[in-house]
Amino acid sequence: MASFSFLLGDGRKIPGVGLGTFQIVAADTEAAVAAALQVGYMLIDTADSYRNEAEVGKALKGVDRRRFFVTTKLWPGNPQWGMPAKTQEETVAACKQSLANLGVDSIDLYLIHAPMAGSAEARVAQWKALVECQAQGLCKSIGVSNYGIAHLKEIAAAGLPMPAANQLELHPLTQKPELLAYMKAHKILPIAYSSLAPLSNWREGYQMIKGTKTDDEKQDTTVEVIAKRLGVSPARLLLRYALQRGWACIPKTTKEERLKENLDLEAFELSEADVKALDALEANANVTWDAPPGQHFDLTTLP
Repeated sequence: MASFSFLLGDGRKIPGVGLGTFQIVAADTEAAVAAALQVGYMLIDTADSYRNEAEVGKALKGVDRRRFFVTTKLWPGNPQWGMPAKTQEETVAACKQSLANLGVDSIDLYLIHAPMAGSAEARVAQWKALVECQAQGLCKSIGVSNYGIAHLKEIAAAGLPMPAANQLELHPLTQKPELLAYMKAHKILPIAYSSLAPLSNWREGYQMIKGTKTDDEKQDTTVEVIAKRLGVSPARLLLRYALQRGWACIPKTTKEERLKENLDLEAFELSEADVKALDALEANANVTWDAPPGQHFDLTTLP
């Protein structure tokens, strides 16, 4: 599995498959991360808003620094939710707090969680802060999450370095071709979250954001038919699909059996026809965030 890795836009490597810790409660996080490291994961993904950075840090304590790559994210604020956008100074302070929570020498990849700051000016100020954090050695690489083309163009227009990565909802139901083409032109690596969204049991039991699902027999049948022919689970199929599309991915689980399965992706490969069949499920269906029935909410389109 170690052979799967991708280049960030700044030339540094990131493991191709990691453990996502969104909605792993703090009490379960240390054990989940420790189990993931034990079976061979190197990439661990967390965020300030997940409220489990300190527990991730406990699991990383004493582990050879060469054996893991840790990503965390700035919560930028959201004026629409009554949360003022973080200033440049507050953003640097937040990065320092995340670094302290994780207990590492430097954060491998620090991301702005979403373009929710409310204005281009506020978003650019936060990005300037990340550039400053990188210069101070607080983080090795910097990037964004849920940013669309318009948000990335704000950074370019400000004459600032472009993000090394953009973490996005990506799976067969939403492939964001125009955004990915822009990112490729600017050497911004896609990191996929919610890779398993096409599955009927996706986010079962989640207590917070459950996502928006619509029943679609076509997507279920396509995934199941290909998975059965290849002799793999639908989840493994979707993760392998992400890797073959050039997306790093961060599936979440606390079950040891699934930790192993999600990492075991080298023994099979999707044919070009298989990839095209999954590509054909494109529906611009962004299902990660809760939305009214029949509707979808795409953070990359925020003003």
